[in-house]
Amino acid sequence: MPLIALVVIGCQGDLAGPSGPGLGLLSLGQEKVDEAEDHYSILLYVLTDPATHVQAAEAYKKALSEKVGWKGLFVVHKAGRSELYWGRYNSPEQAQKNLRTAKAYRTLNGTPLFAQALVVPLPGKDIGPREWNLRNATGEYTLLVAVFKDVRERNYVGRRRFAVKYCRQLRERNYDAYYWHGPAVSHVTIGSFSANAVRVQDLGRGRRRIDILDPRIKALQKDFPRMAFNGVGVNDIVRSPDGRRIRIPRKTVLVRIPRGEPADER
Repeated sequence: MPLIALVVIGCQGDLAGPSGPGLGLLSLGQEKVDEAEDHYSILLYVLTDPATHVQAAEAYKKALSEKVGWKGLFVVHKAGRSELYWGRYNSPEQAQKNLRTAKAYRTLNGTPLFAQALVVPLPGKDIGPREWNLRNATGEYTLLVAVFKDVRERNYVGRRRFAVKYCRQLRERNYDAYYWHGPAVSHVTIGSFSANAVRVQDLGRGRRRIDILDPRIKALQKDFPRMAFNGVGVNDIVRSPDGRRIRIPRKTVLVRIPRGEPADER
């Protein structure tokens, strides 16, 4: 359910200890969680047709409530899309029974309409200062340096608050940091660079060469060479030229600042 135009880092890969000056700023792992953030719902479906998403979402809600008997459905309308949710739960575990029901649901023609349903924090207002929200950055590119995701089984809950705290830490060290909250993942980026900051060459067959021209980006990549997931570095497992499986650090990556696709307003 791609709701964000940024690279999303999931739980795959090997987690390693932090290294380098960038990761050294992360100190979020052992904090108490914010109980106000610890409430959840099931995101059933996202409708994005600009002409019909509002009416279609309300129609889904009405049909599921009246004909299927699901209680506690609600719709959140945003610019360009509507989101259909089911229920309010104190924990992800409490939502699992209804999540299984949603994933097993089939339409009359057998379509698993909610196969991609997932448990997410309840929608609400953004956590974090408005001026730090990536949607308000004016450039074309930004450097993605960290990703935060709730991992309940590890008692790591509060990803939005952790992302904003990391932004604050970075800004206290004079880095121009931004946050971006998605339905299940929060991102932290640094910088806001114009389209002229890079040169993109089309090499054919879907391949592109990207040359970084702005020395500020190169300096940031030296300060933050490694992507962080929940405060620690991430390794990717790849094949070496001789066929061996080896671990290499996942690098921070330059991404486009999303336009027209609103962040998760929660």
